[in-house]
Amino acid sequence: MGLKYLDHAVQEMKAYSAALSNGILSVETPGRDNFLCENLKNIHANLNHLTWQAKQVAKGDYSQKVSYLGEFSEAFNTMTEQLKQREGFLIEEAQQEKQQASIDPLTQVGNRYYFQRKAEQMLQSETELVLCYCDLDHLKYVNDNYGHSEGDWYLRHFVESVKKITRENDLFARLGGDEFCIILKDCPKEVAYSKMYWIQHDFAKQSEKPYEKNFSFGIVRVPAQHGQVDLDELIQRADQAMYQQKRTHYLTKMHKKI
Repeated sequence: MGLKYLDHAVQEMKAYSAALSNGILSVETPGRDNFLCENLKNIHANLNHLTWQAKQVAKGDYSQKVSYLGEFSEAFNTMTEQLKQREGFLIEEAQQEKQQASIDPLTQVGNRYYFQRKAEQMLQSETELVLCYCDLDHLKYVNDNYGHSEGDWYLRHFVESVKKITRENDLFARLGGDEFCIILKDCPKEVAYSKMYWIQHDFAKQSEKPYEKNFSFGIVRVPAQHGQVDLDELIQRADQAMYQQKRTHYLTKMHKKI
């Protein structure tokens, strides 16, 4: 009876160890009476728990630590820590790339891509909006006569003036070159004009520069409950209004010279 029991226990241990060595964790655990399998059962339990931990790590839970498998524990814990650091680096890198894709590097305001995305969102809000299209005067003259570094200062100085009066829920972006666009939320048209004239005054004042600082603008109002609105059409209308102001300003200056 003892030999039969021992033979059965040995065969069961061999089959059990073979299954574990092949990674078959669903293998049936030997009974309590098989004392030869006690260590194997401990390994089996550890492997089951380790498998669960590995699945948690795969889901992004890098807090999993192993403390019961000696040198393997150290290797596993090092791996999860490195994965955590690597993921953090990739997330930060992705955020930086996303920001760089949306921000004008010179002025640090939104670029055309950023403006179009945010403007479309604002147009869906059914709130009153005012779109202000701005074109900097004399930028080409400054670049040609004083260098591009001076032209860069000219652009940044304009941005500083705009930021003094725009609010957090407004939208301000550089569309490219000397063109900028501002969308004022919940702002009556007459208030928008006052804001733009204030920016013109602030931009032009305190100028020790040997050239004039100014910009032209055009304004288009988008009423509340406006329904579907085409952004490109709004910009085109504001652009036309801006050119009308630029022409009027030019004719006024010419008249004063006569």
